[in-house]
Amino acid sequence: MEAALNELPLAIFTTLAPLGAGAFVVLAVAACSLKLDGDALKAVDRFSLIPAALVLVGFIASFFHLAAPLHAVGVFAGIGHSPLSNEIAVGAVFFVAMALYVILGLAGKLTPKVRRPFAAVVAVLALVFAVFTGLAYMMPTIPSWNSPLVPIEMLAMALLGGTPVGMLALSLAGALEKRTSHMVKSLAFMLVLIGFVGSAVALVGHFDMLGELWSPAVAGATLADPVMPFMVAAAVCAVIVAVLMGVACFGKKNATVFSAVASCVALAGVFLVRFSFYAVQMSIGL
Repeated sequence: MEAALNELPLAIFTTLAPLGAGAFVVLAVAACSLKLDGDALKAVDRFSLIPAALVLVGFIASFFHLAAPLHAVGVFAGIGHSPLSNEIAVGAVFFVAMALYVILGLAGKLTPKVRRPFAAVVAVLALVFAVFTGLAYMMPTIPSWNSPLVPIEMLAMALLGGTPVGMLALSLAGALEKRTSHMVKSLAFMLVLIGFVGSAVALVGHFDMLGELWSPAVAGATLADPVMPFMVAAAVCAVIVAVLMGVACFGKKNATVFSAVASCVALAGVFLVRFSFYAVQMSIGL
């Protein structure tokens, strides 16, 4: 657990930033499928600040992990050679694109012809960012992290946790009250299911892999045992999120409340997974 506490800033970063990024996938679906008037678009742009704020806070948290935050720009020297540099570079591109999208939307400068492709680009960059965040942990020196299942985990959790946040923004903006919103709701629920299944498969496979690892000082299974309660709690959170999103997408009641609760539960569940991830760190030198 000490390792997880030492990596707490990164746990916050890998929880909030991908979760906020995943919300922009839902917002892109809405931008491409809903025909909203000027007032509705302004409302959507205002509430897009919610996922944008999650991304911002996540990036800020990551700087607290650096011994010398002012030297962070030096990481870019390793682009193409270092997974960490690649993650930061992709994250920076996504962050700039997301910020421009939100700022231009708030300023009323996004026409429908510009909004749709721009939203799609931001959504693609959000997914790429989630994948590269996972790839940054695939390193031979830490065998407990060195698995292709890790980027799958990150992508799946971005969809599972980000979709409720995106739906919350749309619901608060009144965009889900349109007759054509059934397509957005259906696609959003599909994203939640994809995230749910992907997270379950990747996490089960990852933790099963830990049982086969060992070092002179510790066995992988002994690292996994203490975090199992957290993983069980995270699994319960995932089920709750799926149920709440089913009600939000297909129920007749107000989707805002269900999306809000689902967002909070997803946030808690993803954080438990990320905390557990850092707790099972096992270096080759141990």
